[in-house]
Amino acid sequence: MSGLRALILALGGMWLALPAFAAQWPTIRLCYESAALVPYTSAPADKRGAGLIIELLEAAAQQAQVRLQLHQQPWKRCIHEMRQGSTDGIFIAVWQPDRDAWGRFPGRDPRLGTAVDPARALWPVQYVVIGRAGGRLSWDGQRFSGVRHGVGAPLGYVVSQRLQALGVLASESMAPPKALGMVAAGRLDGYVLEREIALDLLDQLQLQEQLVLLPTPLLETEWHLPFSHPFYAAHGDVAERFWRALGEQREKHGDELRRRYLNR
Repeated sequence: MSGLRALILALGGMWLALPAFAAQWPTIRLCYESAALVPYTSAPADKRGAGLIIELLEAAAQQAQVRLQLHQQPWKRCIHEMRQGSTDGIFIAVWQPDRDAWGRFPGRDPRLGTAVDPARALWPVQYVVIGRAGGRLSWDGQRFSGVRHGVGAPLGYVVSQRLQALGVLASESMAPPKALGMVAAGRLDGYVLEREIALDLLDQLQLQEQLVLLPTPLLETEWHLPFSHPFYAAHGDVAERFWRALGEQREKHGDELRRRYLNR
Protein backbone atom coordinates (compact mmCIF):
# COMPACT_ATOMS: atom_id res chain seq x y z
CA MET A 1 0.00 0.00 0.00
CA SER A 2 2.99 2.34 0.15
CA GLY A 3 2.13 3.73 -3.26
CA LEU A 4 -1.28 4.84 -1.99
CA ARG A 5 -0.12 7.12 0.80
CA ALA A 6 0.67 10.31 -1.11
CA LEU A 7 -1.72 13.18 -0.51
CA ILE A 8 -2.15 16.38 -2.49
CA LEU A 9 -3.91 19.60 -1.57
CA ALA A 10 -6.36 21.18 -3.99
CA LEU A 11 -9.26 23.62 -3.89
CA GLY A 12 -8.88 24.16 -0.16
CA GLY A 13 -9.49 20.49 0.59
CA MET A 14 -7.49 17.29 0.53
CA TRP A 15 -7.68 15.03 -2.51
CA LEU A 16 -6.33 11.52 -2.37
CA ALA A 17 -3.68 11.08 -5.07
CA LEU A 18 -5.00 9.13 -8.05
CA PRO A 19 -3.75 8.11 -11.49
CA ALA A 20 -4.42 10.49 -14.39
CA PHE A 21 -7.18 8.35 -15.89
CA ALA A 22 -9.17 8.71 -12.65
CA ALA A 23 -10.29 12.21 -13.68
CA GLN A 24 -13.57 10.71 -14.89
CA TRP A 25 -14.29 8.84 -11.67
CA PRO A 26 -17.16 10.15 -9.50
CA THR A 27 -16.14 12.40 -6.59
CA ILE A 28 -17.22 11.81 -2.99
CA ARG A 29 -16.88 14.69 -0.52
CA LEU A 30 -16.07 13.48 2.99
CA CYS A 31 -15.86 15.38 6.28
CA TYR A 32 -13.91 14.13 9.28
CA GLU A 33 -12.95 15.26 12.77
CA SER A 34 -10.57 18.23 12.83
CA ALA A 35 -8.80 16.99 15.95
CA ALA A 36 -5.95 14.59 15.16
CA LEU A 37 -7.19 11.08 15.90
CA VAL A 38 -3.79 9.41 16.10
CA PRO A 39 -3.15 6.74 14.80
CA TYR A 40 -6.29 6.70 12.64
CA THR A 41 -6.43 10.03 10.79
CA SER A 42 -2.79 10.99 11.30
CA ALA A 43 0.35 9.01 12.09
CA PRO A 44 2.05 8.75 15.49
CA ALA A 45 5.19 10.86 15.90
CA ASP A 46 7.47 7.85 15.47
CA LYS A 47 5.80 6.51 12.30
CA ARG A 48 5.38 7.54 8.69
CA GLY A 49 2.03 7.49 6.95
CA ALA A 50 -1.24 9.32 6.56
CA GLY A 51 -3.07 7.43 9.30
CA LEU A 52 -4.63 3.97 9.39
CA ILE A 53 -8.12 5.03 8.30
CA ILE A 54 -6.84 7.46 5.67
CA GLU A 55 -4.76 4.68 4.08
CA LEU A 56 -7.75 2.35 4.16
CA LEU A 57 -9.87 4.97 2.41
CA GLU A 58 -7.17 5.46 -0.22
CA ALA A 59 -7.09 1.76 -1.01
CA ALA A 60 -10.88 1.49 -1.14
CA ALA A 61 -11.11 4.53 -3.43
CA GLN A 62 -8.71 2.92 -5.90
CA GLN A 63 -10.67 -0.32 -5.91
CA ALA A 64 -14.08 1.36 -6.18
CA GLN A 65 -12.81 3.84 -8.78
CA VAL A 66 -13.92 6.98 -6.96
CA ARG A 67 -12.19 10.26 -6.14
CA LEU A 68 -12.28 11.35 -2.49
CA GLN A 69 -12.19 14.99 -1.45
CA LEU A 70 -11.52 15.19 2.28
CA HIS A 71 -11.95 18.15 4.59
CA GLN A 72 -11.86 18.53 8.36
CA GLN A 73 -14.31 20.20 10.73
CA PRO A 74 -15.28 19.83 14.38
CA TRP A 75 -17.30 16.61 14.62
CA LYS A 76 -20.68 18.23 15.23
CA ARG A 77 -20.05 20.50 12.24
CA CYS A 78 -19.47 17.41 10.06
CA ILE A 79 -22.85 16.08 11.17
CA HIS A 80 -24.43 19.46 10.41
CA GLU A 81 -22.93 19.37 6.90
CA MET A 82 -24.42 15.90 6.40
CA ARG A 83 -27.85 17.20 7.39
CA GLN A 84 -27.49 20.18 5.04
CA GLY A 85 -26.17 18.10 2.14
CA SER A 86 -22.95 20.10 1.80
CA THR A 87 -20.89 16.96 2.31
CA ASP A 88 -21.62 13.50 0.91
CA GLY A 89 -20.40 11.43 3.84
CA ILE A 90 -18.56 11.55 7.15
CA PHE A 91 -16.14 9.40 9.08
CA ILE A 92 -15.59 8.10 11.69
CA ALA A 93 -19.14 7.35 12.95
CA VAL A 94 -20.70 4.82 15.30
CA TRP A 95 -24.23 3.78 14.36
CA GLN A 96 -27.14 4.13 16.73
CA PRO A 97 -30.85 4.42 15.88
CA ASP A 98 -31.16 8.21 16.13
CA ARG A 99 -28.41 8.63 13.54
CA ASP A 100 -30.62 7.12 10.85
CA ALA A 101 -32.17 10.60 10.70
CA TRP A 102 -29.08 12.11 9.08
CA GLY A 103 -27.06 9.26 7.61
CA ARG A 104 -27.30 6.10 5.55
CA PHE A 105 -25.14 3.36 7.08
CA PRO A 106 -24.00 0.22 5.19
CA GLY A 107 -26.69 -2.44 5.18
CA ARG A 108 -29.03 -0.36 7.29
CA ASP A 109 -32.58 0.35 6.11
CA PRO A 110 -34.82 1.51 8.97
CA ARG A 111 -37.95 0.98 6.85
CA LEU A 112 -37.11 -2.70 6.37
CA GLY A 113 -35.49 -3.10 9.78
CA THR A 114 -32.19 -4.38 8.34
CA ALA A 115 -29.15 -4.05 10.59
CA VAL A 116 -25.89 -2.24 9.93
CA ASP A 117 -23.45 -4.58 8.18
CA PRO A 118 -20.16 -4.99 10.13
CA ALA A 119 -18.54 -6.61 7.07
CA ARG A 120 -18.56 -3.19 5.39
CA ALA A 121 -17.43 -1.23 8.43
CA LEU A 122 -14.30 0.89 8.58
CA TRP A 123 -12.71 -0.63 11.68
CA PRO A 124 -13.60 -2.48 14.92
CA VAL A 125 -12.92 -0.43 18.06
CA GLN A 126 -13.20 -0.31 21.83
CA TYR A 127 -14.00 2.79 23.86
CA VAL A 128 -12.25 2.60 27.22
CA VAL A 129 -12.60 4.48 30.49
CA ILE A 130 -9.45 6.28 31.61
CA GLY A 131 -9.13 6.82 35.35
CA ARG A 132 -6.53 7.97 37.83
CA ALA A 133 -4.10 5.30 39.04
CA GLY A 134 -5.16 4.36 42.56
CA GLY A 135 -8.46 6.20 42.15
CA ARG A 136 -11.89 4.98 43.22
CA LEU A 137 -13.56 4.98 39.83
CA SER A 138 -14.72 1.57 38.63
CA TRP A 139 -16.92 0.26 35.81
CA ASP A 140 -18.27 -3.30 35.78
CA GLY A 141 -19.93 -3.17 32.39
CA GLN A 142 -23.30 -2.21 33.87
CA ARG A 143 -22.72 0.63 36.30
CA PHE A 144 -20.08 3.04 37.57
CA SER A 145 -19.03 3.48 41.17
CA GLY A 146 -16.68 5.92 42.85
CA VAL A 147 -18.01 8.85 40.82
CA ARG A 148 -17.67 12.27 42.43
CA HIS A 149 -16.89 14.78 39.68
CA GLY A 150 -18.26 12.89 36.67
CA VAL A 151 -16.87 11.08 33.64
CA GLY A 152 -16.22 13.01 30.42
CA ALA A 153 -16.13 12.25 26.70
CA PRO A 154 -15.70 14.26 23.48
CA LEU A 155 -18.71 16.42 22.58
CA GLY A 156 -21.15 14.80 20.19
CA TYR A 157 -19.75 11.27 20.51
CA VAL A 158 -22.02 8.27 21.10
CA VAL A 159 -20.14 7.49 24.31
CA SER A 160 -21.10 10.88 25.79
CA GLN A 161 -24.75 9.94 25.28
CA ARG A 162 -24.08 6.59 26.94
CA LEU A 163 -22.50 8.32 29.94
CA GLN A 164 -25.45 10.68 30.17
CA ALA A 165 -27.87 7.74 30.15
CA LEU A 166 -25.87 6.19 33.00
CA GLY A 167 -26.10 9.45 34.96
CA VAL A 168 -22.35 10.07 35.24
CA LEU A 169 -21.58 12.50 32.39
CA ALA A 170 -19.50 15.46 33.54
CA SER A 171 -21.25 18.81 33.16
CA GLU A 172 -18.34 20.48 31.35
CA SER A 173 -17.22 19.36 27.90
CA MET A 174 -13.52 19.73 27.14
CA ALA A 175 -10.87 18.55 24.70
CA PRO A 176 -9.14 15.25 25.53
CA PRO A 177 -5.72 16.68 26.56
CA LYS A 178 -7.28 19.09 29.05
CA ALA A 179 -9.69 16.45 30.33
CA LEU A 180 -6.92 13.90 30.94
CA GLY A 181 -4.97 16.53 32.85
CA MET A 182 -8.01 17.05 35.06
CA VAL A 183 -8.33 13.30 35.63
CA ALA A 184 -4.67 13.17 36.66
CA ALA A 185 -5.27 16.12 39.02
CA GLY A 186 -8.30 14.43 40.61
CA ARG A 187 -10.74 17.08 39.31
CA LEU A 188 -12.50 14.68 36.93
CA ASP A 189 -13.12 11.03 37.73
CA GLY A 190 -12.57 9.63 34.26
CA TYR A 191 -12.66 10.20 30.52
CA VAL A 192 -13.69 7.93 27.65
CA LEU A 193 -11.75 7.57 24.40
CA GLU A 194 -11.14 4.92 21.77
CA ARG A 195 -8.40 2.61 23.07
CA GLU A 196 -5.61 3.30 20.56
CA ILE A 197 -6.26 7.05 20.61
CA ALA A 198 -6.13 6.94 24.41
CA LEU A 199 -2.83 5.05 24.48
CA ASP A 200 -1.22 7.47 22.03
CA LEU A 201 -2.46 10.51 23.94
CA LEU A 202 -1.26 9.17 27.29
CA ASP A 203 2.15 8.71 25.70
CA GLN A 204 2.16 12.22 24.23
CA LEU A 205 1.16 13.78 27.55
CA GLN A 206 3.50 11.52 29.55
CA LEU A 207 0.65 10.43 31.81
CA GLN A 208 1.21 6.66 31.58
CA GLU A 209 2.14 6.44 35.26
CA GLN A 210 -0.69 8.64 36.50
CA LEU A 211 -3.61 7.30 34.48
CA VAL A 212 -4.87 3.79 33.75
CA LEU A 213 -7.37 2.17 31.40
CA LEU A 214 -10.13 0.40 33.30
CA PRO A 215 -10.29 -3.28 32.28
CA THR A 216 -13.87 -3.32 30.95
CA PRO A 217 -14.57 -1.19 27.85
CA LEU A 218 -17.54 1.16 27.94
CA LEU A 219 -18.37 0.23 24.34
CA GLU A 220 -17.19 -2.30 21.75
CA THR A 221 -18.42 -1.46 18.28
CA GLU A 222 -17.48 -0.70 14.67
CA TRP A 223 -16.67 2.59 13.02
CA HIS A 224 -18.56 3.37 9.83
CA LEU A 225 -18.63 5.81 6.95
CA PRO A 226 -22.28 6.86 6.50
CA PHE A 227 -23.48 8.79 3.46
CA SER A 228 -26.04 11.59 3.41
CA HIS A 229 -29.54 10.59 2.38
CA PRO A 230 -29.48 12.82 -0.74
CA PHE A 231 -26.17 11.33 -1.88
CA TYR A 232 -27.36 7.76 -1.36
CA ALA A 233 -30.64 8.46 -3.15
CA ALA A 234 -28.79 9.86 -6.16
CA HIS A 235 -25.70 7.64 -6.15
CA GLY A 236 -26.61 4.47 -4.27
CA ASP A 237 -24.54 2.34 -6.63
CA VAL A 238 -21.42 4.41 -5.89
CA ALA A 239 -22.04 4.24 -2.14
CA GLU A 240 -22.55 0.47 -2.20
CA ARG A 241 -19.44 -0.04 -4.34
CA PHE A 242 -17.34 2.04 -1.97
CA TRP A 243 -18.64 0.30 1.16
CA ARG A 244 -17.91 -3.08 -0.41
CA ALA A 245 -14.38 -1.95 -1.27
CA LEU A 246 -13.83 -0.72 2.29
CA GLY A 247 -14.69 -4.11 3.72
CA GLU A 248 -12.55 -5.97 1.20
CA GLN A 249 -9.55 -3.69 1.68
CA ARG A 250 -9.84 -3.94 5.46
CA GLU A 251 -9.75 -7.72 5.21
CA LYS A 252 -6.85 -7.61 2.75
CA HIS A 253 -4.65 -5.02 4.48
CA GLY A 254 -5.92 -5.04 8.07
CA ASP A 255 -3.05 -7.08 9.51
CA GLU A 256 -0.45 -4.87 7.81
CA LEU A 257 -2.13 -1.70 9.07
CA ARG A 258 -2.25 -3.10 12.61
CA ARG A 259 1.46 -3.91 12.52
CA ARG A 260 2.45 -0.50 11.21
CA TYR A 261 0.11 1.71 13.20
CA LEU A 262 -0.90 -0.28 16.28
CA ASN A 263 2.27 -2.32 16.86
CA ARG A 264 0.33 -5.59 16.85
